[in-house]
Amino acid sequence: MSPKKLNLVAALVRGMRVEDALLQLQVTVKRAAKTVFQVIHSARANATHNHGLDADRLLVAEAFVGKGFFKKRISYHAKGKCGVRERPESRLTVVVRETTPDEEAKIAKLRVHNFRKLSKKETAAGTA
Repeated sequence: MSPKKLNLVAALVRGMRVEDALLQLQVTVKRAAKTVFQVIHSARANATHNHGLDADRLLVAEAFVGKGFFKKRISYHAKGKCGVRERPESRLTVVVRETTPDEEAKIAKLRVHNFRKLSKKETAAGTA
């Protein structure tokens, strides 16, 4: 998969809590979402098993895509000629870290604010 296509999905979940990122990726209609989902799921398992971090407090600190090797394939043309078509590959790196209590309070405050904002929109749409 090309780095550009993979980076679209990686940018979507960068900075999110791991649980929220996994939920977001399940409803994202992109082929790259499945790959990013598997990598974040693996990163969460590694963090809890190898480093003893709490899975509920994990945050996607970094999610970046690098260019991998481009596989070369043959492209056949007319009159017996052929060319080289490159098939892009990419490297996805995801870094998760545990949130501090201050960050958790900030996230909770933001969630309450967003919930109130959404409920105001729903009530306004219901009365109109």
